[in-house]
Amino acid sequence: MDLKGKVILVSKRVINKDKSEYFDTFFGRVISNDSSKIIIKKQNNEEVSIPPYSDDLYQIAEEGFYELEDGSIYENPDYIGEFIVYLSK
Repeated sequence: MDLKGKVILVSKRVINKDKSEYFDTFFGRVISNDSSKIIIKKQNNEEVSIPPYSDDLYQIAEEGFYELEDGSIYENPDYIGEFIVYLSK
């Protein structure tokens, strides 16, 4: 599946080694994807890698406005990706 140009609302639940956690949520536009990863460009132009597409990690976003805690808003993203990340450091 070619996702190039699609916008993904990424929601990462990050769990630290000490069991504390935080959320990292942002919008990003896909600049490349293959079977091992998706590379997206965040609104601040930072490029990040997220897991490859699968039905259990991504869902089609419903139409509408999405607002994040930092105040950023995006209308009609293409997908929502939800991940849990366990940090070992």
